Amino acid sequence: MNLTFLTPMLLGGAALVAVPLILHLIMRRKPVKREFPALRFLRQKAIANRRRLRLNHILLLLLRMAALALLAFALARPTLRGAGWLAEGEGPVAAVFVFDTAPRMLLREANRTRLERAAAMAKVLFAKLPPNSKVAVVDTSGGTAAFAASNAAAAARIDRLAAAPQTLSLPSAIAEGRRLLETAELPRRELYVFTDCSRGAWQGAPAAEAATESSELYVDVSAAAPQNCGIDGIDLAADTIASGTPLSLQVSASREGPDLSRAIAVELAGADGRYARRAVKPVAWKQGRQAAVEFEIAGLEPGVRQGRVLIDGADDLEADDVRYFTVEVGAPARVLVAAPAPADRNGRFVAQAIAPAALRKLNKARFDATLVDVERLDTTAWEGFAAIVLVDPPPLSDRSWDSLGQWVAGGRGLVVWLGPQAVEAARFNSDSGQRVLGGRLVRVWRSPEGGNFLAPMQLDHPMLAAFRRVGDAVPWQDFPVERHWEFQPSAADAAAADGPAVVVAPYRNGLPAVLEHRLGAGTVVTITTPASQAASDPDAWNTLATGFEPWPFVMLANESLLHVIDTADDMNIAAGRPAVLHVDRRTATAFVRTPGGDDVPVAIDQQRGTISVTATQTPGNYLLRSGGEIGGLSKGFSVNLDAAATDIVRLDDEALKGVLGAGHRLARNEADLVRDVNLDRVGAELFGWIILLAAVVMAGDWVLANRFYAPRDDAVGPAAGGHLPLEAGA
Repeated sequence: MNLTFLTPMLLGGAALVAVPLILHLIMRRKPVKREFPALRFLRQKAIANRRRLRLNHILLLLLRMAALALLAFALARPTLRGAGWLAEGEGPVAAVFVFDTAPRMLLREANRTRLERAAAMAKVLFAKLPPNSKVAVVDTSGGTAAFAASNAAAAARIDRLAAAPQTLSLPSAIAEGRRLLETAELPRRELYVFTDCSRGAWQGAPAAEAATESSELYVDVSAAAPQNCGIDGIDLAADTIASGTPLSLQVSASREGPDLSRAIAVELAGADGRYARRAVKPVAWKQGRQAAVEFEIAGLEPGVRQGRVLIDGADDLEADDVRYFTVEVGAPARVLVAAPAPADRNGRFVAQAIAPAALRKLNKARFDATLVDVERLDTTAWEGFAAIVLVDPPPLSDRSWDSLGQWVAGGRGLVVWLGPQAVEAARFNSDSGQRVLGGRLVRVWRSPEGGNFLAPMQLDHPMLAAFRRVGDAVPWQDFPVERHWEFQPSAADAAAADGPAVVVAPYRNGLPAVLEHRLGAGTVVTITTPASQAASDPDAWNTLATGFEPWPFVMLANESLLHVIDTADDMNIAAGRPAVLHVDRRTATAFVRTPGGDDVPVAIDQQRGTISVTATQTPGNYLLRSGGEIGGLSKGFSVNLDAAATDIVRLDDEALKGVLGAGHRLARNEADLVRDVNLDRVGAELFGWIILLAAVVMAGDWVLANRFYAPRDDAVGPAAGGHLPLEAGA
C-alpha cells in the first residue's frame, strides 16, 4: 500500500504555513510602560500571565499552520493505492466477464431486459479497461471459454448474447471464469459477474468460496419493482391415457407484483399445428403466493395429442407465460393380474382399484385388467400386455423368474404385492428372483396393533407425485400394517448390472414399504405387504384395501402401475435434456419437427430400437414422424423450461451473503460500478477526509481564539478601574 498525489504541484502550497508564523512575529503586542505603585505585588502575576499567553499563542499558531498544511495537502489530491485489487492503475489487466443468460434475464423494466442492462454495464467497464488488456466472455449457455483476440471481438460477443436454457449453472460459469484467469499471463486479474441476484440463479449454489488472487465484482442488474405472472409447472395425471378418459392436469402459478386477476387457458394443437382453446379459468394472482389451477379436458381423439397452457395477456417476462404438454391417447393399457386361486377373489381389490367396473362400462377405465390364476402364469400369453401385477405370489420357479426378467427388460412393467404366500424366505430368494426384484426377503416383521403404517418421508419420487397434491392430508395412520416382509436390497457388488432396488417409501418403523428396481428398459415395483386379504380374515396383514374409504390404496395401486408402464418414452422433459423415444427396430428413417417448423433428420439406434433427440434447447412441442400419414410412425414430446430458469424472486441480503461471501462487493448502478473500479484500480482518494479534518482544525482555532482573547476580570487595575495590560512595565 503506498501514497501518491494526483496534483503534486499543489503541495507547494504547504509553504503558506509560514504566513501565520510571520504574522505572529509582526503582530506581537509590545508592552506599554505605566507608572504604578506597589509593583512588587504584581510582578509575579505578570510573569505567570506572560507564560500562559505564550503557550496560547503557540497553540493557535500550530492550529493555523496545520489548517493551511491540510488545505494544501487536500488540494494535491492524495490517493491511497494498493488498498484495492491492483497496485498500479495504468497497467493491462486480464478480465473475465461472466453473464447469466437464463430466460429470466429477459424480464423487462423500463422497456429494457436484464440482459440488455447487463450488456450496457459491461460497456461501461470496457471504457475503463487499460490499454493492452485481455478480455474473455463466459455465459451460462455454455460454449468455449477463452480470451478474445481483441477487446473489440469481446465487445461484439457481448452484443450477441441471447437468453437460452442453461447448460452451466451460474456458480459453474463463475468457476470456469476463475479457472480461465488462472491461465492468464498478466499478473493483474479481474472477474465481473452480471446477475439478477435471483433465487433461480443461485438455486443449490454451494457456500461462497474463499477469496482468490483475482478481484471479483458482482454487478446487480435486477429489476427494482418486477411485475410478473408465471406458470411454474404442469402436473399431468399421466402421459398416457385411455381413449374416452379426460386429461387431468394441474397448473401451478405464482405472482410477483401487485395483486391482479388474469385467466389461464388450455389449448390443444390440431392436425395443422394451430392451437384451439379448450378451457379457460380466471385466477386471482396474489403477491408472492402460488396458485393451483386444475383442468379436465375431455373428448381427446386417439393418438399423440399436444397442447399448451398459457396466461391471457402480457407481462414483463414472457418466458414463463406458456407451458407445453404431450399425452398419448389410446386404448386402455392391458394389465395381467395374477393372484392365488381363486384369482377373482384374491385379486379383486387390485383389479377394482386399477379398473373400476363403473368406468369399464363407460369405456373410461385407464387399464384393461385380466385376472388369472398365478399357477397359470407361465402358460398365459404375455404378448400385448403392458404390465403384470403379482398379487401375493408364491415362490416361483427359476424359469418363471427368468421369463419375467426378460419380459420386463424389454420395456414393460412388473408390480409385486408380497404376502403370506411367499412362505419361507429361503424358497423365495432364488438367484433368478433376486435378479428381478433387486433384493431378497429376510423375514416377516410383526408390529403392535396400529403401531405401524406407510410413512413416505418425501414425495419427490415420480411414483409419489400424485400424493403431492394432498401432501400431509394422506391418512396413512388410518390403515395400519401389522405384518410385512422385511426386504433387503442386494449389495452393490452382488447386484445385477442394473443395480439393487431402491426404497421409494418406508414404513413408520423405517423398513422398506415400496421399492423400485430398474431392469433393462423396464421397471419392477415391490410392495412388501399384500392387497388380497378380506377384512373378515383374522390373519389379515393390513387394512390398506379394506379400511374406511381406502383412497390412498387406490392411488398407490394406480400410481405404481402407471410408473412401471410409463418407461417407454420421454414425452414431457426439461429443456436441454435428451428425449428418448422407442421405435420399431425396422424403422429406417425419421424426422423431428421442431417448434419452429423445421424438419430435422434423427439417427435411429437399431440395436436398442430408440431415437435420442438432443437438440431440445427451445421450449415447445416436437413431433417425430416416419413413413406416411397412414400406417407411419407418429410420436411426440414437449420441452419446457425448468422452474428455476424463470424464477425472478430476488435473494435477500443475508442469503446473498451466503452465496457471494461476507466480503462480496456488489454494484447496483453505473455510479457504483465506476466508483468500485476507480477504488480498486486507481486507488482511494483522501481529499474529502482531509478537507473535513482541516475544517475541524479551523473550527478549533476559532474556538480557542475566542477563549484566549476574551476579557479577563483579573486584568482590571486597582486605581483607574480600567483594564491592566498583562505585560505592564515597571
